[in-house]
Amino acid sequence: MEQYLIFRLADEYYGLLVSFIENIEKMMPITRVPNTKEYIKGVINLRGEIVPVIDLREKIGVPKEEFGDETRILIVNWKNEFKVGLIIDEVLDVVYLSKEDVDSATKDRNEFSFTIAKYNNMLINIINLEDVLFKKAEEG
Repeated sequence: MEQYLIFRLADEYYGLLVSFIENIEKMMPITRVPNTKEYIKGVINLRGEIVPVIDLREKIGVPKEEFGDETRILIVNWKNEFKVGLIIDEVLDVVYLSKEDVDSATKDRNEFSFTIAKYNNMLINIINLEDVLFKKAEEG
């Protein structure tokens, strides 16, 4: 059993291993950095540490939408090498998923593949954080 944070992007559910998540922040001012990809929203000052922020919707090809009251920034830590913020629409829950919950089926979107998990009648797209951080999004 592994623990996942379940969150929403548009009308779909996504999961990310809790072990990657350092904390969850409400939206805050983001300083734009010139000459970066559109999905890189800029940087935030998180208690004195400068953290780049990616709009996860734009990175994986979910249609853009205005940020709302439930919009959050997931601060993820990649192998203690660096931190990055991922903008998501809404945090829903933290759940344990077993290998039986995670299907071998995958779903492709904008050059990214997601493993599908089933939990309480929800289909959850399990995010491969390495892909999101290092794979280039399809140029649109």
